[in-house]
Amino acid sequence: MIKEKNSMFVIGKSKSPRCFKGVKNVPCRYRAQLKSWMLAELFEERVKEIDLKFSFQKRKIALIVDNCSPHPNVQKLEWVELIFLPPNTTSITQPMDQSVIRSLKAKYRSLAVKKRID
Repeated sequence: MIKEKNSMFVIGKSKSPRCFKGVKNVPCRYRAQLKSWMLAELFEERVKEIDLKFSFQKRKIALIVDNCSPHPNVQKLEWVELIFLPPNTTSITQPMDQSVIRSLKAKYRSLAVKKRID
């Protein structure tokens, strides 16, 4: 099994957040959306970026996705296969829904503030 990390995909409210002022390279993919929600268009954009990345590497991957409405079945993917979880099983099959996301966000904010202060 190959383990690797992709950059985080962050959705915020502001098109140009103050915290990014003067920052040349943001260490994540950032998109603005009025309510900071994932939209089908943003999901499709991100999945197609991942598909393009793996096309250069000539590697096929599977992404396990919950059946949330902003997660549509993206067409014309060659290197990424979307596997959708059964309905109403997200909290059981995805530990990320059990406070892990909140912990990740808190740690990320803490590190970002420390880095900015330095």
